[in-house]
Amino acid sequence: MKKTASLFLMASFCCVGIAGLFSCGGDGEGEGGDTIHSITYVENANYTISNLSSEGQEGSNILFDVTSNSVFYEIGNVYYNGIEAEKVSFGYEFIMPDEDVVITVDLTQILEYDSELDYLSWGDSVIDKISVAEDKTVSWDVETALPLVFDMSEFGSYNTEINATLLSSDETVIPNDALSFEAITGNGNLIKGGRIVVDLKKINPGMASIYFRFDSNNSYEAELIRTFNVVEFGTIELDSWKVDFTYDNQTDFTDLENIKISFTDEDYIYGNSVSTQSQTFTLSELTDGTLTMDYILGHSYSITASHAIYDEEEGHYTDVTGLTIGDWVGTGSTATGFNQILDGVLTLVSLPTSPIEIVLY
Repeated sequence: MKKTASLFLMASFCCVGIAGLFSCGGDGEGEGGDTIHSITYVENANYTISNLSSEGQEGSNILFDVTSNSVFYEIGNVYYNGIEAEKVSFGYEFIMPDEDVVITVDLTQILEYDSELDYLSWGDSVIDKISVAEDKTVSWDVETALPLVFDMSEFGSYNTEINATLLSSDETVIPNDALSFEAITGNGNLIKGGRIVVDLKKINPGMASIYFRFDSNNSYEAELIRTFNVVEFGTIELDSWKVDFTYDNQTDFTDLENIKISFTDEDYIYGNSVSTQSQTFTLSELTDGTLTMDYILGHSYSITASHAIYDEEEGHYTDVTGLTIGDWVGTGSTATGFNQILDGVLTLVSLPTSPIEIVLY
């Protein structure tokens, strides 16, 4: 399974508060006349410093440990008075100088984590941008799904439960309660996949990372981290093609004003600037029998067609008849895939040089 390489950003954090550990006899004299100095450290909510003495005698070994409190940060370099402390098996170590010491810590922010060892990854249609809802005041749900790819057969084919953990690195951008997990089940309620659902009415523009962890009922676990840019509605730009189509109407219906063809984006990204999720055309409105749709690269589109008569008095369609879409295969290869319409689903790996014919039955 293809994996995304982990990316890391080094960021040094220095909080204004310094935790003063009890200073007993700072600048005092120890045994043999050696000076005793205080040891303090810079506080940060993202790490904990433990087993650190509040004072040290000049020339003595000072041992302590630093652990991360956040899934979004790893411990980087650790310093005493700006000098890097030595990393040892049980933590960190330095020789106490003849002066008071302040411990500081560099944190490594984890912008992305996607290990190839846990068979869990983001779906190919997931991009690094998420749009806020166009209107946050509407009464209905406005959500987007981030598909996940994981091979449950690697974890055991009997998984029926997943304990999912979802966290945001910045709740002012993506609150934790805007995130939920939906499992995709197969036969016998066995889990075969899943997706992270984001409530777009709760999020705000800015940058935030999403952490996902699951523990399955066979004791297997996996984790993901990815950083997203939350943007205003309608500002997500995607690569797309203008694709031309013609049609061959082999049905018994000749009233073209009542025949419609629709293309529905199966990998739709809410808030994109290219197109809506569904593009619908009436055959009688086509110039020279040709229609042009916006095809977003890498996406699949379901094609449906129907014949229906609109009842003006009743305000709805009557005599609705679904039409069959014929299969079609264009250029391509077994390595890259083919331009094709198969079972009503359109996939393109290259821009066709001539219009695609849609056959209606």
